Amino acid sequence: MNNKKIALVIGAGKESVFGIKEAQKAGYYVIAFDGNENAEGLKYADEKYVEDIKQPKSIINKLSDRKPEVVIPVPIGRYLTTTGIINNYYHLKGCSKLSCNLCTDKYLFHIETSKNKLRDAICNLIPAGISPRGGGI
Repeated sequence: MNNKKIALVIGAGKESVFGIKEAQKAGYYVIAFDGNENAEGLKYADEKYVEDIKQPKSIINKLSDRKPEVVIPVPIGRYLTTTGIINNYYHLKGCSKLSCNLCTDKYLFHIETSKNKLRDAICNLIPAGISPRGGGI
């Protein structure tokens, strides 16, 4: 590793390749995690792990005593929360767990923005098995 700064990639799909290459150009040692052993970004990372990215503790355990400097942002949808948990754990700049939850949970986003008077909208949850038009699905 040569004492390079560590950059993490959580979710190493093809969208991560550009970020991995740019981080390496900037002198970072890139460690990538993805649940798919064939994920495109794993081919480019300096170190790679096939891990369930829904399990931030497994990522932290793999890192052992190494501390990343940054998490490279990649579009990973609802598992963005893992990035927030990792940022919180290592006290990194970037989205926190709460911010990531707000980005990925539409109902929570609605509650928080309404509570803080940032939107004036009505939001109703429809129970599973019920059609928005009434009756069963």
